[in-house]
Amino acid sequence: MTLFCNHHALRRCLFLDRDGVVNRSPGSGYVTSVDDFMLNDGIGDLLQAAHSLGWLVIIVSSQRCVAKGLISANDLASIHGSMQSSLMDQYGSKFDGVYVYTGGPGTEDWEKPRPGMIEQACKDHAINPATSVLVGDQDRDIEMANNAKIGRTVRVLDPEELRPNHVIADLTVDSIAAMVAAVKESILMDRY
Repeated sequence: MTLFCNHHALRRCLFLDRDGVVNRSPGSGYVTSVDDFMLNDGIGDLLQAAHSLGWLVIIVSSQRCVAKGLISANDLASIHGSMQSSLMDQYGSKFDGVYVYTGGPGTEDWEKPRPGMIEQACKDHAINPATSVLVGDQDRDIEMANNAKIGRTVRVLDPEELRPNHVIADLTVDSIAAMVAAVKESILMDRY
């Protein structure tokens, strides 16, 4: 028996990398406590805007700090729980999912740039990747989106960091503020 899948009935999703997009980048280190997690300005408003238009918003993040023993899985869950609670308190919205590659055994398909995290989210939430968007700040984020057949990609990148060998996104912006504006005013409204 063949099952019919209507891709137009599937939902659209805004996938966001965590460090450097959702929260301030910890640089070469990791966010290892709730106190170190600083939400970037505009992310709460972006979350509200996406939800008001029927989009899902899901984090796809690499957090090898767990496998490296710098933080426990419970500590990571506490950071994400605190983030979700703060977002609900301030904006009345929270992320629809948080998918994290921690570097543990058996999770290789979730390591960026492999598409495993996005593919699992699409299965779990009935998402159509072709009508979805990913925002990231690293080559591996854009490559993961391309490997998962995501429809559009946005890269947050300081212009001074642009190199000819960067993986090219559909749109490159130079700040979180520019990303939030572009996604809210163009991409979510299908004007891009």
